[in-house]
Amino acid sequence: MKALRFSLFGSLRAWQGPDEVALGPPQQRAVLTMLLLSRGRAIGVADLVDGVWGATPPRGAVAMVRTYIARLRKLFEPERTPGLPSGLLVSIGDGYALRADRISSDLAEFEGAVLEAERRRAAGDRTGAVRLLRTVPAAGDGAALVGVPGPYAESARTGLAERGLNALELRLSLELELGRHEAAVPELLALRDAHPLREAVSELLLTALYRCGRRAEALEAYASTCQVLADELGIEPGPSLRAVHARILGGDPSFTRPVPEGSAGDVPAPQGPAPHTRAGGSGPAQLPADLPLFTGRRAELDRLSALLPEGDGPPGTAVIVVVDGMAGTGKTALAVHWAHRIAHRFPDGSLYVNLRGYDPHGSPMPPDSVTEMFLVALGVAPQAVPEGLDAQAALYRSILADRRVLIVLDNARDAGQVRPLLPGTPGSLVLVTSRSRLGGLVAQQGAHPVTPGLLSAGESYELLSRRLGRARVDAEPEAVAAIIESCARLPLALAIVASRAAHHPGFRLADVAQELRYDHGSLDAFAGDDPGTDARAVFSWSYQALSPEAAGLFRALALHPGPDITTAAAVALAGAPPRGVRALLTELTGASLLIERAPGRFVFHDLLRAFSGELADVEDSENIRGAALLRMYDHFLRTAHHASSVLDPSRGPIALPPGTTGSEPSGSTTGRRRRPGCVRSGTS
Repeated sequence: MKALRFSLFGSLRAWQGPDEVALGPPQQRAVLTMLLLSRGRAIGVADLVDGVWGATPPRGAVAMVRTYIARLRKLFEPERTPGLPSGLLVSIGDGYALRADRISSDLAEFEGAVLEAERRRAAGDRTGAVRLLRTVPAAGDGAALVGVPGPYAESARTGLAERGLNALELRLSLELELGRHEAAVPELLALRDAHPLREAVSELLLTALYRCGRRAEALEAYASTCQVLADELGIEPGPSLRAVHARILGGDPSFTRPVPEGSAGDVPAPQGPAPHTRAGGSGPAQLPADLPLFTGRRAELDRLSALLPEGDGPPGTAVIVVVDGMAGTGKTALAVHWAHRIAHRFPDGSLYVNLRGYDPHGSPMPPDSVTEMFLVALGVAPQAVPEGLDAQAALYRSILADRRVLIVLDNARDAGQVRPLLPGTPGSLVLVTSRSRLGGLVAQQGAHPVTPGLLSAGESYELLSRRLGRARVDAEPEAVAAIIESCARLPLALAIVASRAAHHPGFRLADVAQELRYDHGSLDAFAGDDPGTDARAVFSWSYQALSPEAAGLFRALALHPGPDITTAAAVALAGAPPRGVRALLTELTGASLLIERAPGRFVFHDLLRAFSGELADVEDSENIRGAALLRMYDHFLRTAHHASSVLDPSRGPIALPPGTTGSEPSGSTTGRRRRPGCVRSGTS
């Protein structure tokens, strides 16, 4: 039997060897969850019924449980002879057990990593403990067993979240002991906002802020925690948090004492460097805060991590990564999230800049402005920065030659904006995001392209669960599925709808789904008061960067009614020479406004099609649209006429009027002959 592996963090999933297994309806997955978490112990049928349906099970619940068990056996052991005992899912008395020695899971890996990290911490190997804890899933975010119903699963989610938070607090505590308080502050701020009643998080945040030289902010954070605890629970902070507050007030010098690597215990970490330098090194720490509700993208994160060597050090060769794709797919969120995960591998710090390649409020940042900013961040006095891009870039490369720095260049317009910012020696990593493909960097600098597509249905469900709460989402699964379909699994659209629903907790999700269906074909449902969260505005930034000819073709393509369009049909719509239209199609795909699904066949994302149609209605007259449609219909007529002559050469020719376009009819069937009898003579 192939190895069976389960994933409990996120949606409940299973793989048998390389193939994913469909786990069936929600109640069947609830039974499987109980068996997985029982760790090989038998669970009685009555307990399974209680765990799936609670105090009010349906009539025939026992028979339903036995049916689910039979289905799971058949699913996991399809070659088992009927009537013989199962080797994996076994019957024990009036109950069932899943043999723990025959399966693996991400939960078991999580538990093993935490135990090993605690052992290493006790032995004084805090660096090794941190390295291990960074590999465990984010169990504390509550995104476990997504979509699994029943009181048992709900209780299990709570327990997994608590264990995950404990592991996260352990890792952050170790980070502070290692002097990485500057890098830990953004993560601690996000964690405190997500769990304002958790005193251990506030204690770590106060410690980190104080050691960064931000004493006033630490005292404000303590006052805020006191207020929240009083308002929500009617209590005062516990003795541990009060003790940290007292040490900050008194300026206790021992509070900043370093702990040598190899020492065990909870001695405080050293005083951090100046606010603009990276803890543990002399470099900057410019990464923006990680998105607290970052969801999914496991495949992309695995692909990114595979670009780095094993271990915990920086790369030994030059590594450039380009995260590209259409607007709204979460490129920046993915890049920043991964950057935080690997920042510890670059001891000389991190640089970040928004290059404003597609910015509605300003022109793209020129490279010389960025190099000057980076040089100052790397320790060059402002008056010592040389004049001119060439001199600045040379000094920049010289400084980076002996350093290991993580460089994030967000929202790049083109390769020319990026090249002066690349290091000249290996050891650092450059992470670029752009709506353009930046093929020049891939071809000439050997950059690795990563294109995050749409979220899967499971990831979309997970996103809505984390934004709106599992109970609300699980209560209306059909409405959630309709919302995901209307948003076409685009992260930006899902986030906009989730934000609207979160502001109206009393609204039924079915009503939200109905509103989206009512606005189908337009972007009205995805409008917002912030340009960054308005789909129409975000798409417009890519559109405005197009050449006038490419913009005209983008609008014309919305007139095509089919799921995809060929190059020949696009030539007909444009009414321009084929060579020029192919160049325009390349421009559109390069700007991620169009997807080449197969050679010479192009598709829109559903929301981009709606955006294109709106533009066509506003910017093109009825005469222009009508002429384009006439050319497209003429092309299809001639394509059908050509296909008919190939499929049935015995039929008499049909004379056609002169063509209205220079597009050649599609000839994919040219040279092919069907067997006699495949096409009836005289059909049209």
